[in-house]
Amino acid sequence: MSTKRPRPRHQSGENQGLTQSEGEYSHQTAKKRKTASLNALDEEGVDSDEDALYLEQSQRLPVNLLAAKGNEPADYGTIELIKLENFMCHSCLEIKFGPFMNFVVGQNGSGKSAVLTALTLCLGAKATVTNRGGNIKSFIKEGEHTAVVEVHLRNRGDGFKKNIYGETIVVQRTFNRDGVNSYKTKAKNGKTISTAKKELSDIIDYMSLQVDNPMTVLSQDLARQFLSNSTDEDKYKFFMKGVQLDDLYALYQTMKSQQSTIENVLESKAEDIRELKEEKEAAEKKFRLLKQTEDLRNTLQELLLRHAWAQVSESEAVGEAVKEEIAGSEDTRKTLDNELEKANAAINEWDSKVAEARAAVESSSDRNNPLKEEKKEIEERLNKQSQKLTKVQQEERTVHQHMKQAQTKIDRAKREVEAEKQRLSDIDDGKNASMVAEKEKLSIDKLRIEREQAELDSQYETEKSESTNRQMNLQQAAEAVSRKERDIQAAKATLRMLESGQSNNLNVYGENTAPLLKAISREKWISKAPIGPIGLLIKLKNKDWSQILEKQLNRLLSGFIAFTLEDKDRLMGNHTVFYSSPNSFQLKEPAEEYLTVLRALDVTNEEVRKTLITIHNVEQTILVEDHVEARRIMERGPENVRFCYSINKQKRGNGFSVKMGLVHPFQGSGGVDPIVGWVGPNRMVTDVEEQIKSIKENIVAFDLELKAIQEKYYALEQAANSSETLARDYTRNKQLFKTELQRIDDQIEDITHKLEQDNTNRELIKLEKAVEAHEESYETYAEQFRDNANEKERISEVRNELEAQLENIKNKINESEAQSDTLQTAHNYAIQQREKAVLSNSNTIQKIEAQETKIEELKAAARTSEDSLTKMISHAEEVGSRVVIPARETTKKIEARLEQLNAELEKKDASIGASTEQIAKDFVDKTEKYNDARNEVSDLELIHKAFDQAFEERMERWHYFRKHISVTSRLQFHYLMSEREFDGQLKFDHIRGILQLKVQPSQQATDTQRNAKTLSGGEKSFSQICLLLALWEAMGSPFRCLDEFDVFMDAVNRGVSMGLIIKAARNSVGKQFILITPQDVSTKGIDETADNA
Repeated sequence: MSTKRPRPRHQSGENQGLTQSEGEYSHQTAKKRKTASLNALDEEGVDSDEDALYLEQSQRLPVNLLAAKGNEPADYGTIELIKLENFMCHSCLEIKFGPFMNFVVGQNGSGKSAVLTALTLCLGAKATVTNRGGNIKSFIKEGEHTAVVEVHLRNRGDGFKKNIYGETIVVQRTFNRDGVNSYKTKAKNGKTISTAKKELSDIIDYMSLQVDNPMTVLSQDLARQFLSNSTDEDKYKFFMKGVQLDDLYALYQTMKSQQSTIENVLESKAEDIRELKEEKEAAEKKFRLLKQTEDLRNTLQELLLRHAWAQVSESEAVGEAVKEEIAGSEDTRKTLDNELEKANAAINEWDSKVAEARAAVESSSDRNNPLKEEKKEIEERLNKQSQKLTKVQQEERTVHQHMKQAQTKIDRAKREVEAEKQRLSDIDDGKNASMVAEKEKLSIDKLRIEREQAELDSQYETEKSESTNRQMNLQQAAEAVSRKERDIQAAKATLRMLESGQSNNLNVYGENTAPLLKAISREKWISKAPIGPIGLLIKLKNKDWSQILEKQLNRLLSGFIAFTLEDKDRLMGNHTVFYSSPNSFQLKEPAEEYLTVLRALDVTNEEVRKTLITIHNVEQTILVEDHVEARRIMERGPENVRFCYSINKQKRGNGFSVKMGLVHPFQGSGGVDPIVGWVGPNRMVTDVEEQIKSIKENIVAFDLELKAIQEKYYALEQAANSSETLARDYTRNKQLFKTELQRIDDQIEDITHKLEQDNTNRELIKLEKAVEAHEESYETYAEQFRDNANEKERISEVRNELEAQLENIKNKINESEAQSDTLQTAHNYAIQQREKAVLSNSNTIQKIEAQETKIEELKAAARTSEDSLTKMISHAEEVGSRVVIPARETTKKIEARLEQLNAELEKKDASIGASTEQIAKDFVDKTEKYNDARNEVSDLELIHKAFDQAFEERMERWHYFRKHISVTSRLQFHYLMSEREFDGQLKFDHIRGILQLKVQPSQQATDTQRNAKTLSGGEKSFSQICLLLALWEAMGSPFRCLDEFDVFMDAVNRGVSMGLIIKAARNSVGKQFILITPQDVSTKGIDETADNA
């Protein structure tokens, strides 16, 4: 006997096999849970679902399922060596196996099948499993006492305890005729690791060896039965046993029986719980009644104590209320005193404001008089210009009439000239007429040149006017360039100062600021020393508003604050000084949604804050970044908002001052004035780094603006140069016109002289002179008409300018009068407020007197209440210690409750019979019994529910596995049969437990299929081999063993089957095959794709 195995052939390409989409099982388990056992599950539709899956998977399979693929040996679980000693007919036999296809070949009776028997027994199977002996002693060689079987298992990759066993695990089983039976697991070097069978069981489970599975090791008898005599039921049982679905099902049935046991226990305990509950409720009723009587007595005693102290609490509450009222009245008296002080201060403040408002009204009235005088003067000048315009218009109409008359005379004289020319032409054959025609042609050329000259003069005058405007614009652009250069120089100087660490230089507030501060600290002052510069006491929160607020608060930031008028006058000669009035005032600010100037500043000094509010109304001046939004807000006129500043996005650092009221976009700027931002060093306290960054950004922006202004300047300069060129061209062209006119006049004069020498032309000359006289007269009138038109235009321009000045002065007068009205309104308002302050003062004095009377009355009532309270406390202490009385519980409520409890206690005492101890003990015992029984049932119900859910999930998963394994086997069988050009199908009937083979040769045209019994012996063996390979494909064991698989095959079927098995082995990645045959396994008769065996 010998063993041969084909060499593994590695092919390129990925292994293609049956796959299922990820998550398919979760989809199946999402269906409604099935209940009861496997037999109770609804099998309807199983075959149809399985057929649908079969069709789907068959379309996804490759065309040639058995095409050669790459194969790799399994990391662990395959057989490397089997060693027999005194086993069956072998004294000593050692067989090595490869990781893929292995053949054990020998003549009948040579002991080939003993190899599989030894493998099965060594890996822990019982003797009866082999069908070769009734007990383990029957396998010892005749005449020997002890037998040893040893199997070497591959253990690489993620093998079992690889750090202990290494790359090979040696399993050794020793048994003798005395019944001694032992196992050893050893490392490859022979070191024994364990002698416990549990270690072997762990190895078998880890490697999924399945030695007790008849499909894993198909012995000679089982192979013969499976390949020749198995029925459809036997095949189905082989299938279920081979893929271990039977074992899984048996486990689930055991689980179900345990579940039924729990259900029986629950049913028996339900009646017990009902009885225990009734007993417990009866005992509880008696105990509750007993408890109620004790509670009633305790409650009654407690109520008596609470009643006594409730009276005390109510009396104390009355006393406390009187004390609180006294304290409240005294607080009110203090408040009224403060109000009286404020009212007196308000009277003084409004006296000052009335005087200031009266002075402002008088000053405003004085400012209006010069404006009215100027208006009167402009109106007189405008009337004179209107009279001049009327006179010029009359003269224009008279001259126009004279021009019409002159034109009529010209037309008549020209007709007479034409008639005379015709007469002369008839006399001298046209000679005279030719000279006349030439003279006329020259006259026409002269008129043409004179018109061109007049047009040139007109263009020159227009260009001269435009040139003047260009020069003015050029001058303005040059000034703008100079201003922007100064801004850049100032910004750079400030930047140098800040970068050199001179940010605290007091010179930014004025050259004499430092000496002035020293003088202030030395001098003595009437009230307290002035403070300043004010900018040092203000911190700006948002740098975006720095330049605008620096500009608007300009003088104030460099100024000082004095606290008396005398101190203010002392400082006025040295610096800007503001007076801080001691009077207080109420701050009226807009809604929180508006950012005011005051909210944008951090001002800790109250005097600085008052000065900002008084001088600049910072609490009612809002800051809005977007100019359009600012105008929209000011048109609405929100409460307590007087002014608004916005940012000019086009010019960095600049902004707009938007006044209250409607701003019309088609009527000029309306209530919007530009704000040119501050370019010097900041006088308010800001972060130096932020200030440096801002100034650098300003310099960049100024450079861009300067560049734009310079470009405009250069364009204007080019236009001015172009005007000079046009002036030179005008002078040259005018001289050319003058020369040409002189030439034409000379020619006309020469022709005229010739015509005068001819007597026949005297009448014609006379008539032509008459035409010239009339034309000269017409030209004189035309010149007058043009002069009148120019004068009219000049007067109109003067009138327009005077009208504009008049409109401007009217607007100023209206604004001044409106300001006067506003000041007068403020004056009237100040008078009204002073009167209100006087009235408030009088009312406050009356309230103070009334409050003093009330306080005396309350103090007398408090003394009476204290005497009564002392007596109540003494009585309550006799009843018991003091208790806390809830706020809503009154003496009357407690008394009513006492009466009710006394009546209820009398009734309950009469109904109680047993002792207190006996009733309490009975209640506790029965309650414990009931709770213990209920908890036990609850635990059983939870266990039952968990069993039920687990059983349903496992049965669903079992059906899922069965369906997919069946489909895989069907597909594999179909493609294996196609190797022999058979159309083979497996028909599973899971309800009846039947597995049928349907085979039909491909060349037959019939639609009927044959079952396995109608096939020839070779065909039948071949189909059974295909079935075996299909079922093997669904198994998880790393090796498959088959004994005498080809015993009934002819040479052809045997060759095809052999090649088929080899191909299947190559495509079963990581699987080992051990086949036993008495036949020759040389390449003869085997498919050429198989390796030599």
